[in-house]
Amino acid sequence: MTDQPSLVVWKDAYNTGIDLIDEQHKELVSTINSLYSSLSKENKCSALKPAAEMVMKYTKVHFATEFEMMKKSGYPQLQEHHDQHERLIIRADESLHECLKEDGDPTDFLHFLKEWFIIHIVREDKAYSAHLLEYLANQPEEAGGAEA
Repeated sequence: MTDQPSLVVWKDAYNTGIDLIDEQHKELVSTINSLYSSLSKENKCSALKPAAEMVMKYTKVHFATEFEMMKKSGYPQLQEHHDQHERLIIRADESLHECLKEDGDPTDFLHFLKEWFIIHIVREDKAYSAHLLEYLANQPEEAGGAEA
């Protein structure tokens, strides 16, 4: 079995301690790495378009999950975090559109995704995880508990 190249390698430091969020983050890493693997086979943005659009769609689902969990828990920086997500989606869309231009460089989009993932997870998502973990720990198991 051959190893596929990886752009992002999952590290324990990326764990938030919130199972659902960590599972979604790992899925994003897998999808980003699939894009990277595709790029190593064919260095064209047009070949990446369907997979890149899937990354964008999944990212929006993930952001919606985070938003709902933060809203439910009364996270005090909810609007600020939501605004960061909106800015990231706009920047990612712009980066993808640049990539899809005739002279676009697919590595620019992939490196944007890598930097976004690592910076957002390590800095921004870690900022809300303590609040959310405390909220989840105080919920009855059937209401979501620590597994949410």
